[in-house]
Amino acid sequence: MNELLHSLDWVLPLRSDGLTPLMRFFTLLGYEKFILFFLPLGYWAWNRGVFLRLLVLVALTALLNAWLKDFWQDPRPDIALRMDHEVGDSFGLPSGHAQIAVVIWFWLAWELRRTWAWLVAAVVAVGIIFSRLYLGAHDVEDVLGGSLLGVATLVVFEFARRWSGWRESHAGWHLGLILLVFLAAWLSWPGEAPSYVPLLAGMLVGVLFGYRNLVFSAEVAVWRRVAAAVLGALAFILLQKGLKLLGDAWPLQPLAWQGLRGLAMGLFVAWLMPWLLVRAGLLTAVRREEPVAPLGAVA
Repeated sequence: MNELLHSLDWVLPLRSDGLTPLMRFFTLLGYEKFILFFLPLGYWAWNRGVFLRLLVLVALTALLNAWLKDFWQDPRPDIALRMDHEVGDSFGLPSGHAQIAVVIWFWLAWELRRTWAWLVAAVVAVGIIFSRLYLGAHDVEDVLGGSLLGVATLVVFEFARRWSGWRESHAGWHLGLILLVFLAAWLSWPGEAPSYVPLLAGMLVGVLFGYRNLVFSAEVAVWRRVAAAVLGALAFILLQKGLKLLGDAWPLQPLAWQGLRGLAMGLFVAWLMPWLLVRAGLLTAVRREEPVAPLGAVA
């Protein structure tokens, strides 16, 4: 059984010139470069509440994944079998692609409550998970572990979200608890914690601040949504380039810079860009009558 979990002998014969580009496409859907665009675009042009919850979920499950990788230090398959060389020297168990694929796509299906959404989620998640085996980046044990942790993340988050104490508490308590989780992970990290831990924490602070202080609706004409997504994507690219230039020119302690960079990205996504899109008439401003807990809403 153990040999079966670690062997890729059954996958290698499936490799072909026709299938490889499809597997590379699926695996791209699990990388940071796609996720960092997908989540903001959904926030601006689809549903801010759904994508706020999804962003928090992705941040927490990514933190868990990184902590467990460094804790278990389970090696990836032999590099001679690998067709994806972006993984560097990171460990294999649990697979981050599998874990985040389950979280993103099945959470969206859960929010939408539509049969077609479950079918799309299953196809995309299975495609991403299988692509990691096909490209030799993970073995069966890695993707099974990542998938199960993704499911566990969804279940725990949904139970917490429906807990009356959580739903009735102020957003400040939500933020405090989330940051406490990050601090606990940082202090207990098996070895040296990666620099993206303060990046994720800073981003969550910025997003939750923006969510509370700028309310808008994407219930507008389709062309307005598309225009908002396109303008937002272009502005996000410019932001990344600007932050890179600023980081190169501003000598700041690396971890502090990562936290500030994450904060800037979070504020941009949830506050500055929506404000600009509302001013441009592409989104609709909404007046909040009373404060609500941002992660507790069911819809």
